Amino acid sequence: MKKLIILGMHEDRDSVLDALMRLGGVEIIEDKTGDESSSRSMSYASGTDRRARLKRAIETLSARFPEARRIVGKKHIVSEESFSFSEEDERHVESLLGQYEALLREEESLTLSLNVLKEQKAQLAPWLGIPLDLTVRKTDRTTLIFGVFRDSTAFDSFDRDIARELPLASVFMLEDGARFPAKVVIVTLDDQLPRIRARLAAADFNEIPDLPFAGSADQTMAVLEEESTRKEEQLLAARNRLQEIAADLPLLMTYHDFLLVRSDRVLASKKIHDMSYTFFIKGWVPESDAERIGQQLADQFNIVYVTREAEEGEETPVKLKNNRFISAFNVVLEMYGAPSSHESDPMPVMAPCYMVLFGMMLSDVGYGLMLVALAAFMLFKKKVEGNVKQICSLLFFSGISSIVWGFMFGGFFGDMITAVTQGKANFPTLWFNPMDSPTKLLLFCMVFGVIHLFFGMTLKIRNEKLKGNLMGGLGVTVPWYLIIPALGLILGKGAITSDPGTAALLGEIGKWMALAGVAFALIFAGHGIKNPFKRLLKGLGALYGVTSWLSDILSYSRILALVLATSVIATVVNMLGSMFGQNVLGYIAFAAVGVLGHTLNLGLSALSAFVHSSRLQYVEMFGKFFEGGGSFWDPLRRKTDYIKIVDKTSMPLPQEKAVRGAERT
Repeated sequence: MKKLIILGMHEDRDSVLDALMRLGGVEIIEDKTGDESSSRSMSYASGTDRRARLKRAIETLSARFPEARRIVGKKHIVSEESFSFSEEDERHVESLLGQYEALLREEESLTLSLNVLKEQKAQLAPWLGIPLDLTVRKTDRTTLIFGVFRDSTAFDSFDRDIARELPLASVFMLEDGARFPAKVVIVTLDDQLPRIRARLAAADFNEIPDLPFAGSADQTMAVLEEESTRKEEQLLAARNRLQEIAADLPLLMTYHDFLLVRSDRVLASKKIHDMSYTFFIKGWVPESDAERIGQQLADQFNIVYVTREAEEGEETPVKLKNNRFISAFNVVLEMYGAPSSHESDPMPVMAPCYMVLFGMMLSDVGYGLMLVALAAFMLFKKKVEGNVKQICSLLFFSGISSIVWGFMFGGFFGDMITAVTQGKANFPTLWFNPMDSPTKLLLFCMVFGVIHLFFGMTLKIRNEKLKGNLMGGLGVTVPWYLIIPALGLILGKGAITSDPGTAALLGEIGKWMALAGVAFALIFAGHGIKNPFKRLLKGLGALYGVTSWLSDILSYSRILALVLATSVIATVVNMLGSMFGQNVLGYIAFAAVGVLGHTLNLGLSALSAFVHSSRLQYVEMFGKFFEGGGSFWDPLRRKTDYIKIVDKTSMPLPQEKAVRGAERT
């Protein structure tokens, strides 16, 4: 990285900032203190609110209308001209957004009203056919109570009570045949009403709901139906208008990203140092692009620029620069954190290690093929971008690794071929079956773990060399290059050979390697310390690290656990599918169980492989060399969520029309 310093006239400030966003090659360094003007802060807050409203509108419309979902499904292509909004353009889009929000509120209100009408019609339905005017509830001296008695017992008890105690009240059945539930009307004098209601409260009686009656139940139902029809027509009109607005989604998407870019420009402007007549900008730029970017700005504007190297010890942003294969695994490092600009890029070592470990944990040809097919579909058919593209690229290469390890371990959807053929055929195994030899796999997992950790120590040596401390790096790494293999020879000589003489020789070699490693640590681990006693203590402290080495190596046993878990679950799925017999229906059932079970197993196993492969990088490998503390290079550029800006000459005409065609409607 180089530091780029730009000095220019104040009237060119915003134009230079816009040009930097278009170039997308400079990370601006904040060089300003103090508060911004209230107008700029209010403008930024207003833009944030509008973006939030636009985002809600875009997401809601795309969820409701299939044609809108297809528009939002991928980044829309717009030209530079379409990405420029005048004040009139902004007023038009804000008016469109206001219409959408008003329609949404209207739709919600109409839906609520229709639900209320539906409930009222359901409550009124039992009273249809009763020819009485249900709006008449009182006369000068009497009150009418309409309701329903649920059973004859409650009705008879109430009828006897009022006949005995309230003889001036009457109960009239409104339907012939004394059927229950029975609709009745109770007529009582007003001064007896409290006592009547007290009796009704103790009986199984439901009074007619408080509805907007317009005469009899039939007349009221007709009014409610008419009101429902009117509101349904209004609701349909509102939804049709919403669908029309959904056709203008490209315009809403473009305006959202226009506001997003404008807000980023406002934030970037806060980092610029303004003076009375001039301004200057400081930023980090890749060394290969520094002169080109500076010259492009000088050709367009009345500015001067200078580039310089980072000062000694100065931390610069980190930009990873690797080939397509290695870059596919950048997301793993980005989830952990950026390395320091003074240490090596771990990706060339980490990427192949991650791919191997992931594939080994999944280790199934069928699952690997499914993973590769899904990732390829997303990459080449859907053409996903951003973090989704990185994840799909990682899964694509890791799926290939899984296919290779599947052939090594003989896994194709577990033992599907064996289950389908009833043991008459088996999937070929190029190395060994982990289900039959778990101990053998455990040993090899530890061997792979040692190799993985040794790669990490190699990066430790390189990092120390970059600091000018090569001997210090060798002093803390070389002992383990000797001691760990030596312990492997001493403890595992019986597993390597069955010949007693050869085993004894291997043990002797291991002993001397271990002694050499201990001696190297005692002599060189304290490199740079002049006091011999402190140097010896430093060497002894380094040797104590053998305990952490043992725990790190044992951590690779998780590979065995995941290999066996994937295989066992796949075998169980095949076993369940085989329970339906060897006939047409049995094969159909096997296919159904297999699709469901293996898809679920793939999802769980792939997630576990992703998590545990990352964990082996972060905790075990990175622990041997990674310092971190850096930051990833984040240049000022036009970041967009929904659109992709291209030159108009290279942009398809139909999409150009789609973006701007509705602006003047």
